[in-house]
Amino acid sequence: MRALTLLAICAAPLSLTGLTAKKFGFEDATGSVVAAQAPAFKIVAVGHRGAKGLAPENTIASANAAIAAGARLIEADVRFTKDGVPVIMHDRTVNRTTNGRGRVKDLTLAEIKALDAGSWMGQRFTAERVPTLREMLRNAKGRAMIDIDFKDGPPNAGDLIKAALDAEGYRDAQLVTIFVRPNRYGQLASLARDYHLRPHYQSDGQTRQYGASVSVKVMGLRRRAFNFHRAAVIRENNLLLFSNIMGADDGVRGIKDSINADARFIMTDHLEILVPYLRARGLLETCLLDHEFECIDEPGGPDRRNNRVRVAGRGGIQNPEIDSAP
Repeated sequence: MRALTLLAICAAPLSLTGLTAKKFGFEDATGSVVAAQAPAFKIVAVGHRGAKGLAPENTIASANAAIAAGARLIEADVRFTKDGVPVIMHDRTVNRTTNGRGRVKDLTLAEIKALDAGSWMGQRFTAERVPTLREMLRNAKGRAMIDIDFKDGPPNAGDLIKAALDAEGYRDAQLVTIFVRPNRYGQLASLARDYHLRPHYQSDGQTRQYGASVSVKVMGLRRRAFNFHRAAVIRENNLLLFSNIMGADDGVRGIKDSINADARFIMTDHLEILVPYLRARGLLETCLLDHEFECIDEPGGPDRRNNRVRVAGRGGIQNPEIDSAP
């Protein structure tokens, strides 16, 4: 309850439960999709640590590869250096993904910047360095949304992350979500006014509490915890489903389950499977979303927000051209 109290500081919640899989259509015996009706929203492809199969994870090259592959949201892990700078690194140490050794929190930014973060995956990545959070944000701005997986940091980590986001102009830019573990709410509470904290499903009761609060609008569901009941509880409590399919089912099976569970976001290590699968079915989100989960104008393209309106008393974002069709 203390964590929920800390988070109850944002604007009124939105009804964004979306539609069921029947709205998306179904597959016939050949695997072809037979559309029943156009969906109320499309699905955001999320690149886990960028495109870690194509470039060194959590680097600018990996983020660029994910965007090129069709991801519209990049997940990035954040830790803090000895001198208090947020950098993009998954592990506690730099050992696995650089040519250095030591814990991130024991190294200064200058020491980490001197490390080679790419050549372990091929000589063409020799120039890759560990990016700071601000460098990752700057590279993605106008190109991809950001999901921050906060790993560890000082007591004021939330304030420092918020300062980086604000400095890079994200308060009024594309969507930012922050994966927050239950024991980290106190550190990240200051982010909740302007950005979206994203807890994982823990229980039906806790999900109902989050749905009744005014601060949480997105909830993650890990593949190892996935079932359709839990996904339904998330949606029924006005929370968008962020489906994490990494693991043994990171492929067609996980994708199908996520679609049938009405996921708004699907995070994967295999964008080369997810993106074509969604694109072939007309389900791939190609625009950036704002903090209200609506499309931002695409350069050279139409303002898709004009075609999406909220309808009182109905879940999801409705398309007036579809809704008015006989």
